[in-house]
Amino acid sequence: MAQADITRFLLPWLTRWGLTDMAAAEPWPAGATLHSFAVDDYLVRSGDSCDTLYLLDSGLVRLFYLTEDGRERNKAFYRSGQITGAVSAALTDSPAPFSIQCLEPTRAICFSYRSFSIAAQSDERIAALSRQLLTEAFIRNEQREAMLLTCNAEQRYRWLLANEADLTDRVAQFHIASYLGIDAVSLSRLKRKISDQDGRQH
Repeated sequence: MAQADITRFLLPWLTRWGLTDMAAAEPWPAGATLHSFAVDDYLVRSGDSCDTLYLLDSGLVRLFYLTEDGRERNKAFYRSGQITGAVSAALTDSPAPFSIQCLEPTRAICFSYRSFSIAAQSDERIAALSRQLLTEAFIRNEQREAMLLTCNAEQRYRWLLANEADLTDRVAQFHIASYLGIDAVSLSRLKRKISDQDGRQH
């Protein structure tokens, strides 16, 4: 895709952070590419050496770990307008500890974390954007960690309804169960219980 088209998709996202002059961000945006992915395609596979970050223009992806016995444990879901990638792997130049897989047809602007970091060293606005992205990721991970460690199953599901309700219509139940740290059968029972409780309240 032509660079002008990349800019068209990238600029609105940058504008949210006060960076309206694309020239100030060069050469980082020049290396960005726009790719389309099908359902079940992988952006990252566990064990990959990956320096790429993905700004999602559309679609939905899941981040998941694979246990030694072959079970998948969902870590997070990312949607349009959000940025994802194996950031810890890029930071430490190590293999990706988790995989990223598309759950819906997905289009993403792909760019090098290293190029982004170099741009941040020469432009304070990009540096501020980088800090904000890392801060958001830290807060998101901390909130989910607190939910998993301090909430019972019902509280976890109600947390999902309050914070990521769209997943109930977009993601298979077994994926949600994995995300909440419960099994699919328990989740099904829990959903019926909550539906009954909410129905009686109305």
